[in-house]
Amino acid sequence: MSASPLRTERTILLPLSANDLDEVGALYGDDEVMAYVDGGVRTREQTKSTLAAAERCWKAEGWGLWAIRDAETGGLIGEAGLQHLFDVDGAPVEFGFTLSKRHWGKGLATEAGHVILMDAWERFDGDLIHAITDPENTASGRVLLKLGFHQVETRLIHGESQLLWEIQRIR
Repeated sequence: MSASPLRTERTILLPLSANDLDEVGALYGDDEVMAYVDGGVRTREQTKSTLAAAERCWKAEGWGLWAIRDAETGGLIGEAGLQHLFDVDGAPVEFGFTLSKRHWGKGLATEAGHVILMDAWERFDGDLIHAITDPENTASGRVLLKLGFHQVETRLIHGESQLLWEIQRIR
């Protein structure tokens, strides 16, 4: 992978890979964590597929999803970063994040999100990055606002009403 680790005061971020399968599998297997994620809980095979896609994205694009790890313990906090968004017109790249329940409400998604987005603007050559949230997921909406995203519209995505957000490159 072509990315050096990113660091914040409390986290270290590494490109997400197949080596993260057990920890990400536990994250993606949690009903509460995945309640607002398109498709919900993931099986181990679905998680393997996601990790393989993340590795392909890093190799092909030079950007992708990061494993967010505790800077002191190395334990997985969650994942976040960019991925292709193929099925939403006008929104080819999506920023997303998924954190384990025990790390909710501590500002870690915002902390990691800031450094991920700063890095993304160096790696990604587009001018817009999008995000999608369920209208009931107000916590994720608050994180996106803190990161500088603004809500664009409500759209039908995969048969469900979703909020589409965007952040624009400042030149």
